[in-house]
Amino acid sequence: MRLLRNQGMEKRYANEVVGFNNRMTDIHAAIGRVQLTKLAGWTAQRQANAAFFSENLRGVVTPPTAEGAVHVFHQYTIRVVDHDRDRFGEELASHGVGSGVYYPTPIHRLPSFDLDLDLPTTELVAGQVLSLPVYPSLTEDELATIVTAVNAVASAGS
Repeated sequence: MRLLRNQGMEKRYANEVVGFNNRMTDIHAAIGRVQLTKLAGWTAQRQANAAFFSENLRGVVTPPTAEGAVHVFHQYTIRVVDHDRDRFGEELASHGVGSGVYYPTPIHRLPSFDLDLDLPTTELVAGQVLSLPVYPSLTEDELATIVTAVNAVASAGS
């Protein structure tokens, strides 16, 4: 049951079986109800932060939004096509900017799905993506620091 409630994984991102994320307590639910009243404002701020990044980042591929669609930017995930992604993240950290690799293993490669598919583009992109901070409480100075760091690392050719 623990395996099922933790998204089917014992080891992070290994997903031994298809599971769920059902870990909310009553206290969490009560807090969540209050937090939901702030969601629209947080989403608008995330979208503004993402727009700032999209307008100012250079040397990386920024996330597209399909015409007619609305992106909430839970994550702001860039692609570092001409760089070693892990080294890029290390260089960002040396500039004081955190980043993360979410879902490093493509779903079709997880043992829990047991799929034998050849998806070369998926595998290529999985090795290029890096998520930047986009949370709503970022200050203008923090946004500028992130842009300066990404642009510096991208232009340095890490």
